[in-house]
Amino acid sequence: MDNVTISLVSAAGMMAVAGGAVAWWRRKTGLQFKWFWAGAALWTVAVILKIAFATLTNQAVLLFMKARMLHAVFVICSGALVGIQSSLFEIGLTIVAGRIWRQLGADANRAIGIGIGAGAFEAGLLGVGSLVATALAIAGVPGTEIVRKQADQLAGTTPLFWLLGPVERAIAIACHASSRALVLLGTTHRKPGMVVWGFVLFAVLDGIAGAAIVSGKMGKVSMWWIELAVLPCAIVSIPILRWCYRHWGAPRDSKESVEERL
Repeated sequence: MDNVTISLVSAAGMMAVAGGAVAWWRRKTGLQFKWFWAGAALWTVAVILKIAFATLTNQAVLLFMKARMLHAVFVICSGALVGIQSSLFEIGLTIVAGRIWRQLGADANRAIGIGIGAGAFEAGLLGVGSLVATALAIAGVPGTEIVRKQADQLAGTTPLFWLLGPVERAIAIACHASSRALVLLGTTHRKPGMVVWGFVLFAVLDGIAGAAIVSGKMGKVSMWWIELAVLPCAIVSIPILRWCYRHWGAPRDSKESVEERL
């Protein structure tokens, strides 16, 4: 079995992680699907705005920095720029939404579910995109040669490369959930420290990923090193989520109205 065919496992794994995260939280809390979709909608709007802004500004800014900094300094500063920029859009929009619709952070079940919805939607889209691209490459559709080349390159540098996608998405979903739970609960319950830490956590996650991209090491070293670098963000997310759930969790299958919650 060639590397492109094996990549189907990675695509299916990302979709399984997405569906599994939503199913697990819904089973645990009885949360309605609309709150997962609210997270997906917030993520979609934020990413569209983020991509548009980055397309207009990032190339010029990064080239300016690269011409004036030592490579190591450039990588660190570029990662910080990407992380802060990403958090400004994704977490910033979540904060704005939490201030407008305070019911989003009414309890931890809902706030965490919104975060899971955002991360799961991203994972699902990536999984579907990967599945389609891989299927087209297997079918030998013209123009998909690069997909086969990328699969071979990844397999050559990264052991068990077919596990990379699911693991990466599991880490990302945990961080999406914890950062959004912190900012939504912090906004609703007037805990500015929680908002700040939620913003910082997400900035660190995307900052590490951004630094890896601009470092020039992508495709040259095992991608597991990058996952190892972001793993602490997921590890920290676990006690954060447990703490949020214990302090602001709502009863399973709660039928309270938004007004009663607030």
